[in-house]
Amino acid sequence: MEIFPELEGHEFTFARINRAGIEMVPHGDMFFQLGDTVKVVGTEEEVKIATEILGTSLKKLEVPDLAPIFMGIVLGVILGSVPFYFPNMPVAVKIGMAGGPLIVALALSRFGNLLYLNNYTTSSANMMIRELGISLFLASVGLSSGKNLSVAFSDGRGWVWIGMGVIITVVPLLIIGFIARKYFKKTYFEICGLLSGASTDPPALAFATRMTNSDIPSVTYATVYPLTMILRIVAAQLLILLLM
Repeated sequence: MEIFPELEGHEFTFARINRAGIEMVPHGDMFFQLGDTVKVVGTEEEVKIATEILGTSLKKLEVPDLAPIFMGIVLGVILGSVPFYFPNMPVAVKIGMAGGPLIVALALSRFGNLLYLNNYTTSSANMMIRELGISLFLASVGLSSGKNLSVAFSDGRGWVWIGMGVIITVVPLLIIGFIARKYFKKTYFEICGLLSGASTDPPALAFATRMTNSDIPSVTYATVYPLTMILRIVAAQLLILLLM
């Protein structure tokens, strides 16, 4: 393992690494990160040596470090407010309050350790923030959409909009799910995360994770969600400008 050259020459084996609830098989090019749980196989003396080198400071990890999170939010808001100009477009396009923090969070997750930023949060704190975020998201959507619900049904077009929404939502998911299963041989768990990320639907991911009792949907969700989120933000603004 890199970063710990003192681990070389000992007769023990790293069997598994658990990182943020995801279990991985270690290899020679993998870097340890703060909060990793390592399973070591070897004699009692060798395991003690590995424990002394890696450390078992669980109490320190129980205290969440929120400074990098709030710093990422601030930088994300600044990035989301930066206008981007496209040729022949009279108005600039912004990635907004959702796209900016998302890009900064990805950058901090990848390069934060190089800047000595501690991105680790405990599983309980992570779940708390995740559930609170989903609840606030659904509440804000309901509050902003509920006032227009009665107006949509009063003129008789409400069911038409609902039908169009069902078609737009369900048909692409069925097509992509069939292609992913038939031609790309993806598992059911991977398809759940793929479709949740492709539709940028955190509640769907939460349902898929609880239904499958696995972290596989979260992994595939994370691979497609950032690109989909940025594309839908930019595409929506471009469509408005083109159709004006």
